[in-house]
Amino acid sequence: MVKVISSILLFIFISQFSLSAQNKRIELQKKREEAAAANKFKGFIFPAHDSVLHVNLSEVEIIRHFPFKNKRQERKYNQLEIDVLKTYPLALIVSSELKLVNAELDSIYTDKARRKTYIKWYQDYVYKTYIDSLKTLDVRQGRLLLKLIHRETGKSPYELIKSYRGGFNAVMWQSAAFMFGANLNSRYDPEDDAMIEHIIKRYKNGEFN
Repeated sequence: MVKVISSILLFIFISQFSLSAQNKRIELQKKREEAAAANKFKGFIFPAHDSVLHVNLSEVEIIRHFPFKNKRQERKYNQLEIDVLKTYPLALIVSSELKLVNAELDSIYTDKARRKTYIKWYQDYVYKTYIDSLKTLDVRQGRLLLKLIHRETGKSPYELIKSYRGGFNAVMWQSAAFMFGANLNSRYDPEDDAMIEHIIKRYKNGEFN
């Protein structure tokens, strides 16, 4: 099952990125990194004759401990914490790739030959970049990642594949997922998945850095 889920996730990466150019992606990513760095450090302010270092600090949210009902729920939370820390960064990557694609739609390649060549390049890139991480996921973590993709993108893996590669491919991969107990239409609900949401808030708050 892990192999199938890995293949599905790689397919999602490839689907999301098959429309745009490598150089454009690198350029946009560089600009984003420069903008992020600029927001962290604004330089110096000069009131009167004194030089004062001015740094924007991120807000820190005080997050209360999760209200466990019993020891069994606490053990479940502890296991979820391990799984979320392993899978959530991958879900963020999917979301980031999707945003880059949407930002690059103005530079779509319409020439079929060039598009085919580029897709092949990106498939190799994705495999080399992400396969080692995906192969380390167990069955439970694979299912969780599918759900977290919906949380971060607003679309289930099934919807993403359907949007970028068509309904046939979506049905084909959904059938493969069902055979191994997974569901590409997995959806995230902050209330039903309260433990996961709590862990993600802690993650964003920098508790695990």
